[in-house]
Amino acid sequence: MDRIIELMKENERLFLEHAEELTDEELEQEDIDEYLAIRGATERELEDFENQFQIKLPEDFKAVYRYKNGSGWISLIWPWGETDCGYCLLSLQEMTRIKGYFQNENHEMSEYPDVIDENQQKQLDARIRPYLFCERWFPFAEYAGSLYLMLDYAPAEKGMAGQIICYVHDPDFIYYLNSRKKL
Repeated sequence: MDRIIELMKENERLFLEHAEELTDEELEQEDIDEYLAIRGATERELEDFENQFQIKLPEDFKAVYRYKNGSGWISLIWPWGETDCGYCLLSLQEMTRIKGYFQNENHEMSEYPDVIDENQQKQLDARIRPYLFCERWFPFAEYAGSLYLMLDYAPAEKGMAGQIICYVHDPDFIYYLNSRKKL
């Protein structure tokens, strides 16, 4: 797990060094200080989260949260090599709050024919259940309140528990990103 923390620290260094290029905004010292003040989650907080949702978080995921319990507004996750879509890591408390209203019930895509038509449903990756919302999906990072990276604890038959998927709003859809791999 030391490798994960090394990667997190390197990611932080690179972000802080290139924040203006990535975000087109000047990073204020108070914002940096606020991020640096974020502490890691305790073992008790991690256990309480797992117990509340009846899941077992991956060890590498917990290692990240032991280091930093969220990232505030600082974008530390840049999937797909995008430079205009950095995700903020949600704290365990934010994840719990968001689960209270988002991804807290099961709703299949077919329930939303005005949003997702049959052709779109056919394009869904076979590793993901044909849901738009699922109580076993856990948002852990977000961008602009409309894109969420999620751990999938209810994969389709071809999927793997703990795989990472992405909810995109407008147009609404769920995308497969990858299976988690040890670093």
